[in-house]
Amino acid sequence: MTQRSGGSRSATGLRALLVLLFFWDSASSQAADDEGQTVVVNRSTPFVLQVTGLSPWGRLAVLAAYRRLKDPACTQVFLDFRDSSGRPLQARLDELGQTGQSYLGWIRFDHGWELGACRFPGVFAMTTPGSRVVRFCERFGQAVQSSPGALANLVIHEELHSLGLGENPPSSQEITRRVASRCGS
Repeated sequence: MTQRSGGSRSATGLRALLVLLFFWDSASSQAADDEGQTVVVNRSTPFVLQVTGLSPWGRLAVLAAYRRLKDPACTQVFLDFRDSSGRPLQARLDELGQTGQSYLGWIRFDHGWELGACRFPGVFAMTTPGSRVVRFCERFGQAVQSSPGALANLVIHEELHSLGLGENPPSSQEITRRVASRCGS
């Protein structure tokens, strides 16, 4: 269930934010379709982020993660963690012929407001290891008030799980700390 508010005012605000992001990185461009279902990030090499039913903050977080993953220092995070078979997550990306940036286009980002895990304090997003669906909790947008960069890191954190990273060990906090140390806060 997608919740909309503000009608065209909300859509106008989203378009304005996307225009700002366009000028932030002139090598890429992006545009949302009328329903905000997809965001075309780079027209020269077809790459579309799937952002079904996300709030503007969710869309911005995915785009910010995409930009952070352009930095080679940030992409080192895929060598820091391993899947359940002990392989670095970078090996999974290589096997798929993807980069950290391009793999974001394989993930479907959606809301998970009604899911039980979203009721736990401190849970902002979720996926299961190996899944290509990442769901954002309602409080995900609230996190932007404390640290806008943290939202992009949460997207990268969930991308690591999507590539096969389990949890406990490493703890969720350790994963987030490592992403922040590699990709910025």
